[in-house]
Amino acid sequence: MTTKKTTFGAIGALACTLLPFVPFGASAQSSVQVYGVVDMGVSSYKGDGAGSRQMVTSGGNQASRLGFRGREDLGNGLVAGFDMESGINADTGTGQLSNTNNQASGNSGGGGLTFNRKSFVYLQSKQWGELRLGRDYTPAFWNTFLFDPFRVGVGASTHVLHGTTVTGFRASNSVGYFSPGCSGPSCQGLFYQGMVAFGENGAGPDRQDGNLYGLRVGYGGEQWNAAAAVTTTRNRIADDYTSMNIAASYLWNGHRFMALAAENRTGNRLAAVGNANRVRYWQLGAEWKVGNGSIPMSFMRLTRNDGASSSSQKYAVGYVHNLSKRTALYGTYAYVDNRGSLNLPVASGAVNGPIPTAGGNASGFDIGMRHSF
Repeated sequence: MTTKKTTFGAIGALACTLLPFVPFGASAQSSVQVYGVVDMGVSSYKGDGAGSRQMVTSGGNQASRLGFRGREDLGNGLVAGFDMESGINADTGTGQLSNTNNQASGNSGGGGLTFNRKSFVYLQSKQWGELRLGRDYTPAFWNTFLFDPFRVGVGASTHVLHGTTVTGFRASNSVGYFSPGCSGPSCQGLFYQGMVAFGENGAGPDRQDGNLYGLRVGYGGEQWNAAAAVTTTRNRIADDYTSMNIAASYLWNGHRFMALAAENRTGNRLAAVGNANRVRYWQLGAEWKVGNGSIPMSFMRLTRNDGASSSSQKYAVGYVHNLSKRTALYGTYAYVDNRGSLNLPVASGAVNGPIPTAGGNASGFDIGMRHSF
């Protein structure tokens, strides 16, 4: 509840402070930009006891997307704008699922174009920070994304999210605040970020389901970056989902080293995840610059309190070769060593690897090309 009060207090103070300075009727400069990424490759995944799968995939190095962003300079240090971004399956030309209420019941729009990745409007001040309304990334997500050298594709470790991924990345119906010097992933100096979101249910025992609150605090510098975050989503049956993490990175001679420790938990034990209610994991990673490219690499270890001493380790290494500022070729290989009752595939999300038998291993590779515009 402290997070809620802090976030609402910051949001209210920002709104009340900014309104008197909005230059109504003044001349303003505005712009609208179309942007995106098309990333496609050839992948081969396998899992013990589940065979192998070969396919053309989308998003092995960066998530394929189509977006529209606009901004208007209001004067007096104020900027208003919007960002609407749609995830696309470039290999089939289809859109991706979005979610309307931060609950499994709200999944919608699979196959058609949806602005599932981002859809918000904002008011920004250099002095007072930024206020956002709409669908946006959750505070705890930023650490799992920014401090993973792969972020997406077969090398990423985001498939270790416990219980639910409905709000593992984003939340709808949200109100978010970024302190000055921090807007999305780019932060300078000491910063904090807060978010509240609403499931928008009617009366009944599940009326709080889908409500979310989160906080992220950290420091961004030229060499060191560090942040800690927590996000909780209300759910009556699971007794809420909570994700918390702490991460840091260091830049040395163009090479970036990073570390992440995290815990994802529910209040109740869930049969769908081995009658567990907690996973803990840590990850070490690096991006080693080589000529016009880089070598991302990572090691992740996870444990789950399911009574079977279950654990999983993931090893990943790759190479990204930049043909230009917009175009790159890449290749990634990953191997997952499951123990106990865990059966994590080598990749998850829109493109799942074959799910191995309990305690079975999994492996796979992506080879592809990415172009941004």
